[in-house]
Amino acid sequence: MSDTRPSSGFRGSLLKLFGLSPAQRYPCAPSVFRSSKYDEEHGADDYFFSKGAFSLIPDNHCKATFEISRPFITRRDGVAIDIGCRDGEYSRYLQREFEHVYCFDPRLRPGTFPHNVDLRKVTHFCCALGDEISEITMYGGNHEPRDVKSHVAKCFRLDDFGFTNVAYMKIDVEGFETKVLAGAEATVARDRPLIVIEQNEVSLPGEGRYAAREWLEARGYRHVATCLRGWDMVMQHESAAA
Repeated sequence: MSDTRPSSGFRGSLLKLFGLSPAQRYPCAPSVFRSSKYDEEHGADDYFFSKGAFSLIPDNHCKATFEISRPFITRRDGVAIDIGCRDGEYSRYLQREFEHVYCFDPRLRPGTFPHNVDLRKVTHFCCALGDEISEITMYGGNHEPRDVKSHVAKCFRLDDFGFTNVAYMKIDVEGFETKVLAGAEATVARDRPLIVIEQNEVSLPGEGRYAAREWLEARGYRHVATCLRGWDMVMQHESAAA
């Protein structure tokens, strides 16, 4: 049985913690987990919970990519957005640096996510992000047909969530990056966050591999660093280096 059903007490504490009234609504309601299973010592020691057990992974790719981006962080008093958060592999590092982390993934993982992040510092939304409000067909975490069971995900625009003071964004959505950016255009233009964006060989039909990077460069961003695998690009607005 899923453990995502909210208890009234835990939901009330979340509303109070995030300064929300019961009547306040996002386009998509936040996921509510029955309880937090996060162990701060495990998080500090790079233990990660997956497939029913903790494993020590000190050299994981998400940590390495975050550390590469870290020297370019100029604001830590804002919030971070993790789009394509999976089990919280990247969010767990963001939560140490920023006021709060908002995570998005159309696959809810109640058996793993609460083990890897501190739910007092992280809010999860079980939906996709794109350039319009719609429903999209996905294949696991991918957008092109493949040999896995398909599922339909609700899709929203980041701009419609009303987040302010966004200091950092990480986007890993298997070719959907340009659509995510188009739906976040107002947020990006206003807050000019540091952005880590995946640009691997996966792209939507009609788009080049580096379409998302080029979208950002046309809006004053510079490519300042790349992950060790060569496809997660750190993009910084030119105003941050001034």
